[in-house]
Amino acid sequence: MRKGINPVKQLQTVEKPQRVTAAVLNHIPFLDGFYADMLKVLDLSLTSLRKNAGMEFDLLVYDNGSCAEARAYLLSEFEKGSIQTLILSDRNMGKGGAWNVMLQAAPGEIIAYADNDVLYHPGWLRETVKVLDTYPNVGMVTSRPFHTKPDLYSAVT
Repeated sequence: MRKGINPVKQLQTVEKPQRVTAAVLNHIPFLDGFYADMLKVLDLSLTSLRKNAGMEFDLLVYDNGSCAEARAYLLSEFEKGSIQTLILSDRNMGKGGAWNVMLQAAPGEIIAYADNDVLYHPGWLRETVKVLDTYPNVGMVTSRPFHTKPDLYSAVT
């Protein structure tokens, strides 16, 4: 039995989510063969996402049944505050199943979705939101692949 008043009820304000939630789907089943360097790729992707957004956002990562090493990396990033919402699935639910969970869990008014291997260019999020704000009837904004080879190092340094 609890006694007294819940101290949380005395809070005057609570944190509100950012307008935009960047939602990243991750799946690294093992660190061999095709997936041998995926932890490095994931780290590069998340680093470029944070560095190049050009505006404030909350980061949600959905881990779709990854190996222990990938989960440990994500937990470490969450504990550092680099990820605001981390959802860990004990099995791979497929991309569609993961999207269903991610899109319902994302607290932002705008959701910017991507996989774990995207390299984000400077201003990517700011420019995306600018399109949505300029054209209120637009429901989705996407990009087309660049036809030039990007300098990966300068994208995150």
